[in-house]
Amino acid sequence: MSLDEQTKTKVAPKRPAPSKVAAMTAAQGLRAVEAGELTFEAWARACLDRIEQRNGDVKAWVHFNPKALDHARAMDRGPRPSPLAGVPLGIKDIMDTADMPTELGDPEIFPGRQPTKDAATVTMMRELGFTILGKNTVSRHSIMLPGPARNPHDLSRTPGASSAGSAAAVADFMTPLSLGTQTGGSIVRPSTFCGVVGFKPTIDTFPYAGLRRYSRPLDTVGVLSRSVEDTTMVMREVLGDPRFDAKIPVRRDFKVGVWRPLAWNEAEQSVRDVFDESVKTLSSAGVNVTVLEMPKIFETMVEDHDVIMAYDLARSFKEIRRDHPEKCDPELLEYLDLGDTYGDADYARALSGADQARRAFYDVARDVDVLVSPATLNEAPDASYTGSNAFIRLWTILHNPALTLPVARGPHGLPIGVQAIGFVNEDASFLYWARCLEAILGNKSSEV
Repeated sequence: MSLDEQTKTKVAPKRPAPSKVAAMTAAQGLRAVEAGELTFEAWARACLDRIEQRNGDVKAWVHFNPKALDHARAMDRGPRPSPLAGVPLGIKDIMDTADMPTELGDPEIFPGRQPTKDAATVTMMRELGFTILGKNTVSRHSIMLPGPARNPHDLSRTPGASSAGSAAAVADFMTPLSLGTQTGGSIVRPSTFCGVVGFKPTIDTFPYAGLRRYSRPLDTVGVLSRSVEDTTMVMREVLGDPRFDAKIPVRRDFKVGVWRPLAWNEAEQSVRDVFDESVKTLSSAGVNVTVLEMPKIFETMVEDHDVIMAYDLARSFKEIRRDHPEKCDPELLEYLDLGDTYGDADYARALSGADQARRAFYDVARDVDVLVSPATLNEAPDASYTGSNAFIRLWTILHNPALTLPVARGPHGLPIGVQAIGFVNEDASFLYWARCLEAILGNKSSEV
């Protein structure tokens, strides 16, 4: 895009700046508490004040925890059950909470639905002592359809789907952390569009009990934050694994595999330019950069992902389609009809194809530490469309950990991210290499 064209591009006016406290990452806030410069109550209040200021426009939250401030005060008094106790947290509203409704992205079908117990992941967060602020908005039917949430950088734009409210809340400084889920691209895509760090770990890293189930071979719980450091800290406490260590010094003598996917030419020029410039920056910093050619079987993975997801959604939404057809979007019904066209043999073939692709991936990438790829085709589109996950869902079906880094702004002033990909079950080392990438490429999540 030429300079003249850029000057004609409409850029949304800047949103209001957050308070100093609301803008803190989890690590920054904890350091301030330790230094006696901040209390957990003041931190929670700052987040709630930001929510009150902005949620009417951004619509990132659907339910609030009335005892959030009481919990923060208790963390100030101590004792604290973990190093992350007291840190504010949002929960995607497909995760059951015994003290707040969980309407699963379908408030017309499940109005006021109140679980009797927490989802397993929510139980873990409570045991670690997080101050849970409330429930984050989910896209329509909690799938790829537009919902009420908006992109905090431009309210006419989508925040993505389905962890839309989780990404928007973290991006708009309403909370330093939130939990989301991904079945196609529902962590990495909204995190990219909203400009935060979205981490989809290896499948089954977090327990999925007590969440709305879409597809057993795909559903994954992950973390949205504003820094890789924060994500690393969360994973260390959740898993009790000291290999997740945000204090290990970053390096530049590592190997990065570069992959430009099949849909590369479909991406907007600004996205391709940002990616190419990021690769150049890594190379100039001394990183060993290698362009990879992915195996031929990868070309069928998008189709296989669709087979698995449509097949499973047709079955998981069976009762909803039967009992509430008038409340189902036409796009949902069309996708469920597609799922009904696939039989067990189609499903088994797609699962086997994914198994073969995982083995082929190791043959291609075994000599690199981490991969980089574009995250999305473009900046966040109009709010009537949640965007493409063409560059993302491959890593969902293959179960690789993936993360988006908000490294730039596009011609409309909206975030553009670079996606990092690691090896299955090597999440600790992956987050370390992601932190190394962040140190070189930068992180614009704190920009208003």
